[in-house]
Formats: sequence, structure tokens, C-alpha cells
Amino acid sequence: MKMLILGGVLLLLAPRPAAAKELEALRTQLGAADLEQAQEAAKELGASTDPKALDTILNALSVGAPPAVQGALLDALEGKKDARAIGVVSHYARNRNPELRKKAIVVVGALPPGDARAVPILLTGLSDETPEVRAAAAEALGRRREHTAVNPLLELLERGDASAAPALAQLATPELARRISDQLGRVPDAQLCAVLGAMLERPDFGPDPVRVEVVRTLSKVPGADSTAALVEYLASSEKDKLRPSRTAAQKIVDQRSSQ
Repeated sequence: MKMLILGGVLLLLAPRPAAAKELEALRTQLGAADLEQAQEAAKELGASTDPKALDTILNALSVGAPPAVQGALLDALEGKKDARAIGVVSHYARNRNPELRKKAIVVVGALPPGDARAVPILLTGLSDETPEVRAAAAEALGRRREHTAVNPLLELLERGDASAAPALAQLATPELARRISDQLGRVPDAQLCAVLGAMLERPDFGPDPVRVEVVRTLSKVPGADSTAALVEYLASSEKDKLRPSRTAAQKIVDQRSSQ
């Protein structure tokens, strides 16, 4: 307990809460010359349940820090999933450093799905020059089931970008499945098989006549990629052996294995 004499009156000052002291110590450590110490402080801020920890992270990102510390601060933001971060993070999504851009995209992708401000940032990420950034944006858009991303993802698929397949599979509707199947011969076989195979493995994709159509498209693609996609579908549908699409897939796999 600290004491202060003011106007001849002795005042007793309550000590600062332990949480406030800890936050202040972490704020100081963020500016340490030792980068490992600063990164550890960022990690602890990310794990902190103190509401003011978010403000500390955002302030530090706004002021600037060495790239390694900025990266650690962005990692810390990912777990917060707080929409207040989007203003600061949107600037990092355009940073010259591709690793920071990727981390920023991951933070934006983790924001609540209802926040429409995230969508333009993620869509812009699909045209990034760095594959890892595009992949992070595609993964986030697929997970958020953002159907406005379908056309740019299809463009990536046509260029053979591996990041497009998982995202398109998550967004797949019967109509989209037919659109992608119609790309046979125009899309690299490996990417076509990857997206169609991932669709088949989705428990909620269907109805089964649509799955049959996808299996037939895969049967038209020669080589190991289509066979692998069909084999993986068989493994994922083991509990539903009477499904017509599974029967069709099994027939194709058996025919190929006997050749």
C-alpha cells in the first residue's frame, strides 16, 4: 500500500492490480532489443484473457516493430477472433513482406463469418503473387462458405493453382460440380481430380445422383490422380456401401486394377 500526503491529508493508494502490472511488463518487453523476448511477449499477449491485451497488440502493430515481432503479434491476433482488429490487419494484408501478408490473411479469415469487411480482403488475397498467401485466402473463403469467391477460384483452378481445389470443394453445390466437370480437358487433370475427389468426400455433398455424375467424370480422366480420388472416396464412404455412387466408383477401381 502506497501513501501520499495531499494538503496535509494522508491518503492510502491501492496498489495497481497484478493483471495491469503484467500487461505493462509485456508492453515493455515488446520493445526489447532481444527479438526472442519481444516475440515471447507477443505470444503471452495472445494467450492473455485480459480485454486490454488486444489493444496492446493493435497499438504495437500500428506503431511498427521488426518483421519477426510483427509476425508474432499477428499470430497472437489470430486466436482473438475480434473484429476490432480488421482496420490494422487490413494494412498488413498489403505489406511488402509476403509472410506478414499471409499471417494477416489468416487473421482476417478467423474473424466472425458475419463480418462482411473480411470478404474483400480475402478476395484480394486470391490474386496475390505469393502462392502461400493465395492458399491462405482460398482456405479462409472456402471455410467461410463465401460463394462470391467461386469465379476467382475457378480462374485459379484453370491455371493449375493447387490452393483452389480444397476451397472449391467446400463451396461445391450440384451446379458448381457440373461447372467444374465441364472443365474436363481445360483444367489440369491433377487439379480437376483433386477438387472432384474432395467434393465426394464431403459428407454433406449430394444428392447421390450428383455424386454419380462426379464419379463418371473422374472415370474419364486416365492416370493415378483419378484412381486415387476414387479410392479415397471408397475409404470415406465405407459405412454406406449400398450408395450407387460408391458402387460405380468401386467398379471403376476394380476395372483399372485388373488391367
